[in-house]
Amino acid sequence: MNVSKHKSCFCYTCNKSFHFHGINRHRSRHRDKKEDCKIRYTNGDIYTFNYSADKKESDK
Repeated sequence: MNVSKHKSCFCYTCNKSFHFHGINRHRSRHRDKKEDCKIRYTNGDIYTFNYSADKKESDK
């Protein structure tokens, strides 16, 4: 069985590395808390997710 323990994704918000199978669940936790987050994926792409904007709209 070929198992990868290499953590190739990174959350700049939490300053933590993640395995590529777990990064989307981690991102959803930020969404659930309505926190903005910035994540670098395995291929090097960096995305910023603005979930706090959803919180501001729901407060209206």
